[in-house]
Formats: sequence, structure tokens, C-alpha cells
Amino acid sequence: MQLRPFAIAAKPVTNAAYAAFVEAGGTPPRYWQKIDGVWAERGFGQWRKLRGGAPVRHVDCNDAQAYCRWAKRRLPTEAEWECAASHPGLRWGSVWEWTSSDFLPYPGFAADPYKEYSEPWFGTHKVLRGASFSTPRRLARRTFRNFYQPHRGDVFCGFRTCQQ
Repeated sequence: MQLRPFAIAAKPVTNAAYAAFVEAGGTPPRYWQKIDGVWAERGFGQWRKLRGGAPVRHVDCNDAQAYCRWAKRRLPTEAEWECAASHPGLRWGSVWEWTSSDFLPYPGFAADPYKEYSEPWFGTHKVLRGASFSTPRRLARRTFRNFYQPHRGDVFCGFRTCQQ
């Protein structure tokens, strides 16, 4: 498959960058709350001050796309993400990353041997790539395809952007 030239961010969108979007009227991730005027994130039952340099997480695909419109960027396609992930300068593995691609089969894609695992979701889910800190090692590879409905922000998902 031929890709057109593209420019992708070396790392996922950070909490600080996403907070600027929220302050401009965007939707905060589901586990964020302002406490005494400071953004905090709930994780594992505790509220902690937001770490600005950490990747934003618990963002659904719709909010990721809204951030991209605000930042005049776009989500990468699945093929762009996989191509870029082979470059040693691209950091991935801290959050699952939304792509703009629908979850569909493609040439060479082998559906999971458990037929009901992937095929029923073709066309109704978006592709996420990468891994998170909670991903089993056997799945943490640049070629693994994860998929969720676009409104799901409850998983450890974030995103990176591309130039338009």
C-alpha cells in the first residue's frame, strides 16, 4: 500500500496540550476534575494533580477529533500510524492511540481465530494502535490492532496528531 507523505507527532498529545483545548471550551476527559482551580485526574480510586507532560488518556475518538479540529491537525490513519511506529524516534506504548480508520479487514489481515472476536465489529468501531502500560506484553507490538466504538473513553486511550 502506498502512503502519501505525512507528518506525525513524535509523541501522543499531552495533558497540558489537552487542558488548553478544554479551557477553550473542549470536553474534559471523563476522569478529570478541577479541584481548587487545578486540574486533577482520578486514577485507581485517587485524585492526583494532573501531570502536564504525560499523555492524555480516557479521551474518546469523538473528543480526539474535536481536539484535532481545534488544533488544526488530524488523527493519523491506521496505515500512517503503523508506518511511523517503525521509526525509532516515534514513542508509543503509554496509551492506546485512536486513528481515523474504521475497523475493517484489509489485504493480509487475519481475523482472530475466534470468529466472533473481530468480524462482527467491522465498520462499527474505530482502530486504536499502540499499547498502554496495562497491555499484556504479547499484544504490545506495532502491528496489533485494537478496536472500540468511538464513544468509548473508559480505556487507557489517547491519541497523536498529524499535520493536515
